[in-house]
Amino acid sequence: MKKLVLFIIPILVLSFLTSCRPPELEGAFVDYNAGRFDNALKLAQEATQKYPDNAEAWFLLGEIYGKKERYLEMKRAFDKSLKLSNVFADKIKAAKIYYYQNLFNRGVNNYNTFTKMEDRTTDEAKKQLKKAIEYFKLANIVQTDYKSIDLVALSYTLIGEKDSALVYYTKLTEMAPDSADGYIKLGRYELINSDYDKAIKALEKALSIDPSNPEAIQIIAEAYDRAGMADKAIKSYQKAMEVNKEEKAFPFNLGLLYFKLSSKEGIDENLKNEYLQKCIEAFSRVIELDPSMKEPYDFKSNCEILLKKYDEALVTLKQAVERFPDNGPFWYNLGVVYSHLNNVKEATNAFKKAEELGVK
Repeated sequence: MKKLVLFIIPILVLSFLTSCRPPELEGAFVDYNAGRFDNALKLAQEATQKYPDNAEAWFLLGEIYGKKERYLEMKRAFDKSLKLSNVFADKIKAAKIYYYQNLFNRGVNNYNTFTKMEDRTTDEAKKQLKKAIEYFKLANIVQTDYKSIDLVALSYTLIGEKDSALVYYTKLTEMAPDSADGYIKLGRYELINSDYDKAIKALEKALSIDPSNPEAIQIIAEAYDRAGMADKAIKSYQKAMEVNKEEKAFPFNLGLLYFKLSSKEGIDENLKNEYLQKCIEAFSRVIELDPSMKEPYDFKSNCEILLKKYDEALVTLKQAVERFPDNGPFWYNLGVVYSHLNNVKEATNAFKKAEELGVK
């Protein structure tokens, strides 16, 4: 008799376990596994309405919405399931990763197609970017992610939709308020669109988070410069040069700023000469970092001529014509310098060379 009782109990337990899933939900699983997603969706919706506290019903409903590419509803169903129970947490996490990666990669494919186009102004090019934006947005619905928002902002920028781009650059700062990156990107965007006050505000925030960030320092220096805040711009460029001694853009921009300041109407002569000397020093640094650039020789030699430092200008211009023998203005300025140094023969030769190159 004892053996008979022991035999019956497992059967009763098994019967209880298989009967705990509601019939609507069981039917939804059958249709889902068979690929009949429309009917599975109908049954799963009925199951969640009839049994709103059933975490498995909400989980399956999310799975079905994923198959039907209804990602917002998928996320809501998954979130509801997780709120009720953590039993399906691992499966939900895996599903979100799968759909996020799939959508993100599809967006990247469209974005890469756009970047490879020779003419990015065509309707087809814009179509590719709009499709990329759509996929990145969907990916962000499935799983909130900084990178997808960043690419949406960039894509809107490239497509010329400024207001939308600004919304997403602002979102970057909201998603990662303790990171300088979002504020730098927002600041750069505001600078491109000539809103210097907003650019400076964003970049100052970036620097409050990461005071030595070379990108933020460079961009804010340019923003200060364009906003007419020369003193702050100079300090920022100097700081940038300390942070990254190998970057030629910093001394180049600083040299341009000094040259611009020296050209201001009505400027005191002593101050003008001070700016010209600093301009020379900045462009000397650029030449040291990259001797193949033409512009630094031009600015440096002109400043030296304006300061009547003809011997120094001679050295600079000799270096220039050696590197750029077909540049007429360099030969002409070399003739000017030789004239001031009373070297008539070399001046005549330099002017002749300049004339041959179309400069009189």
